[in-house]
Amino acid sequence: MNRRRFIRNGIVGSLAASQLLPKTLGATTLFNIEEERFFPDLKKRFASPVIIDSVDLLRVKDTHFVVATSMDGAKGFALTNSRLTNTTTLFNKQVASFFKGKDARDIEAHVLDELYLYRRNYKYAGMPLWNSVAHAEIAILDMLGRIAGVPSNQLIGAPLRSEVDVYLSSTERSTTAEEEVAWVDKRIQETNSKAVKLKIGGRMSRNADVYPGRSEDLIKLSRKTWGDDFTIYFDANSTYDVPHAIEMGRMLEDYGIGLFEEPVSWEDFDATKQVADALDMPVAGGEQDSSLPKWIWMINNRAVDICQPDLLYNGGFARTLRIAKLCERAGMDCTLHSPKNDPLAAYALHFTSLAPNIGPYQEFRAMLPEDESYFTPKLRVKNGKIGVPTGPGFGIDFDPDYLAKAEKV
Repeated sequence: MNRRRFIRNGIVGSLAASQLLPKTLGATTLFNIEEERFFPDLKKRFASPVIIDSVDLLRVKDTHFVVATSMDGAKGFALTNSRLTNTTTLFNKQVASFFKGKDARDIEAHVLDELYLYRRNYKYAGMPLWNSVAHAEIAILDMLGRIAGVPSNQLIGAPLRSEVDVYLSSTERSTTAEEEVAWVDKRIQETNSKAVKLKIGGRMSRNADVYPGRSEDLIKLSRKTWGDDFTIYFDANSTYDVPHAIEMGRMLEDYGIGLFEEPVSWEDFDATKQVADALDMPVAGGEQDSSLPKWIWMINNRAVDICQPDLLYNGGFARTLRIAKLCERAGMDCTLHSPKNDPLAAYALHFTSLAPNIGPYQEFRAMLPEDESYFTPKLRVKNGKIGVPTGPGFGIDFDPDYLAKAEKV
């Protein structure tokens, strides 16, 4: 009996029902969710306009930053992900130019109400556009936090938590099952983490594995190594078709796995729903998605059980907080996709401090950054937890000597 029929027949206890019972968003539409405002009135904190002079993309060797500068010379920073470096023309012409001359206190309205129409940005709709917007928004929020001398999450709302439990996320598929478990186990011992996520399948590979039997071996060995009480997640990155995904999901259920991420093509919502309906375990997805109407459909139709927006791909705080609210209304968790371990993780941590329905564990990349020389503080997992940075802005300071070497892109 699948989990949804199980619930409908009233066989679950009240706690399980409260966690899994499908709910509808009713009259929620794109228009009324965008009309809601989730940031407090920044004009109460900043009596005078904070006019944005520029939003620039800078580069130091292979590292890129977005820097927002006010007319008064205040600055805010956002380290970029690798996706932005491939869309620099879009960022500069369609996004950075939009913010010049705007009042930073109206950042939420700028992102939700105005930018989409600027130079017909709707024709560029998708992750490349919203990823560009997110970096600009984060740099501006960092600037405002630094001006006010407070963490940026306090500008957005009332923080609910100062630290979160993490699951160590491995992004490797090049390892054997034995190599992967041994390497991850070392990080578990170093961090005392209580949960991990590993990769199965071959990543959008039409049911293929890295080598025959790797996924099955990894599932069995991870449970044997870490025991029945340890939380294990698996991510297929759109490897399977529906029959193979259900077959693999049944095996994951047999081994008590906590969630099955992107079992089928992430673009095929109907196929994802078929898998989710067939399995008793939670199915997660959404990291690639940035369309609010699609999010509304996925949540209303329970295509997934756990929503995993990426804070950057989805357009930043103003837009992603709306996904969390939609999930909250439907009784679902909103757990960010964030396999990061550097300043990019700080932005996700600030988000997790604000949303009530983030789930039991938050993603943190198992591997430490190759270069930590250019920023402080270092983000470390201790006793399975990591703290939300508490300094002004997003709490990350970049080495001034390092930034002095930057050139504008």
